[in-house]
Amino acid sequence: MTELTADQDAVRRYLCDDAPDARLITVRLGKTKNDVLNHQNMPSAVKTLCEELVAAACILSHMLKFDGEMILQVKGSGPITMMVAECSSEGRVRSTAQWSDLGDAHTFENLVGTGYLAVTVDPRQGERYQGIVPLESGSISGCINHYFENSEQLDTALWLASDQTTVGGLLIQRIPEEGGKPQRERSNWETLSILAETIADHELASEAGPLLIYKLFHELNPRGLDPWNIEFGCSCSKERSSRALKALGEKEVRQMFAEQPSLSVDCHFCGRVYQYDQADLEWLLSDQPPRSDTLQ
Repeated sequence: MTELTADQDAVRRYLCDDAPDARLITVRLGKTKNDVLNHQNMPSAVKTLCEELVAAACILSHMLKFDGEMILQVKGSGPITMMVAECSSEGRVRSTAQWSDLGDAHTFENLVGTGYLAVTVDPRQGERYQGIVPLESGSISGCINHYFENSEQLDTALWLASDQTTVGGLLIQRIPEEGGKPQRERSNWETLSILAETIADHELASEAGPLLIYKLFHELNPRGLDPWNIEFGCSCSKERSSRALKALGEKEVRQMFAEQPSLSVDCHFCGRVYQYDQADLEWLLSDQPPRSDTLQ
């Protein structure tokens, strides 16, 4: 198997010589999960769910291997009204959430209430695809497994877990035969599923990667493929942030500038603040791109 440092934040793929009808994918994030979320001052319950959503986005992005972004978004009626995690095809991730007072809510159901999970594949070329499932499965991984059940023709199962220092994920999936049909022999898949079900949350959070794969599946002779490194990265820009102001309409924007000399737009993902002054007013209200000196 591929030799990797224990603290490397990455998605990894594996094939098993004695289970050729399945693939395995793991993700483990330590420094990256802190880079993504620590500056947002989230309650621990919100942070844990966002960490799991980020891990899931990483796995799904690498599973599909496309040029663009994988976006997972939770919309709910509970104290957590929105969570979103994005993973680009370059391995850059970001996440944020919106919440009110959590009170004594601590379960997934109480925190998010009713609503939906949207799985969006946003390629740089071609059409965007989105699948939606209700929040009825008791966890992030449960909702995504529900999504797989409804939208995938292949047996797929995902596990997620987070602790104070790391978040981990494991996905197993049957490999289709030539022509796209699932292989008929189920014994290997059933063996993998039974072994994967034995994993403890603390093992998954801290050991997801070569160590965990070997502990669970060593009798099936797993082979690690090249890792895909993951890091925090935000795609915000002054030009993008200006769209939020333009969307308010000319009358509203002029009124805001009349009341104060400058406006600011915060990026919820990375905390960067974009400032706009009176000199920016005309291009904000036009279809022209921003002046080069405003892009800094």
